[in-house]
Amino acid sequence: MIYTAVIIAGLLIAAVFTVNRPFLFGMAFGAVFSLFSLWTTYMQVSRFAKMTADKKPRFTFGTVSRILIVLAAVWIALNYPSLLDVTGVIIGLAVTYALLLIEPLFHVRRLNKEVDTPPSKEN
Repeated sequence: MIYTAVIIAGLLIAAVFTVNRPFLFGMAFGAVFSLFSLWTTYMQVSRFAKMTADKKPRFTFGTVSRILIVLAAVWIALNYPSLLDVTGVIIGLAVTYALLLIEPLFHVRRLNKEVDTPPSKEN
């Protein structure tokens, strides 16, 4: 969530200082909705874990809520084309998914460095 918030802040700052404002505002707008989608995923997983522990079935909106979030973001962008570029919104919606795919690579690099370095000898 922190990485996404930093990206959103960077996009907003870039939008203020560049000419292509609708695209960058659209990306920031889509990233906000993407972050909200990530939060709903987290809440669904929490409910599922509680349901498993309690052994009580509960209904969750899950995928339906994430589809509605995406549709709402695109609908708002289509209604305000002078402020938000639809392409930017769609790219922004993919921000957290891209981060979820890229972020583990940093951990793999760190783990590989730890394996490659020999343990130090302490007397």
